Amino acid sequence: MLIDISTLPKNIQDQLPLSIRTFKKEYEFEDLPVRIQYLIMNYKSSEPDVNYKISFDLIPTVSEYNDFKSIDNTVDLVVEYLKNYLVVLPGAYPFDPTFGCRLKYHIQTRDTTLRQTLISSEINNIIGVIEGLLNVAINIDSISIEPTSVGSHTEFNIFINLNINNVHKKISLQIS
Repeated sequence: MLIDISTLPKNIQDQLPLSIRTFKKEYEFEDLPVRIQYLIMNYKSSEPDVNYKISFDLIPTVSEYNDFKSIDNTVDLVVEYLKNYLVVLPGAYPFDPTFGCRLKYHIQTRDTTLRQTLISSEINNIIGVIEGLLNVAINIDSISIEPTSVGSHTEFNIFINLNINNVHKKISLQIS
């Protein structure tokens, strides 16, 4: 393994002998004295081994490792925030009972014109907040709701086509 002395922190460099610091910039790890190898090994083990260029948020992924996936662009961040907000009912968060989306209640409104107005208003409210926070342009291309009868109850499939900074995205949710 090749070690570049100039990339080490100043406190590690100060502990290296002057002859090593000034002779050359890069050394093979095995060629260094054992004491220096130990210093560098301790430093490298304390460094995080995963580096992201940029990460806006994390999504938990269900796998055998139960790991997180990093969101590294604003388009995916907006989609994830919208999906998360649209499934949270008011009163679900104990410290802010007013936070949540009333989409589930609006879907069950019988008057279709009123239902469309209430749903559009709910989605436009959260889009306005996200646009202000993230400084992105979000336009709703279409919202469609398809009821599906499942036994004794009805499930609603919601499809929202968005244009986020000129990138088309589709959100699909299932609410029962």
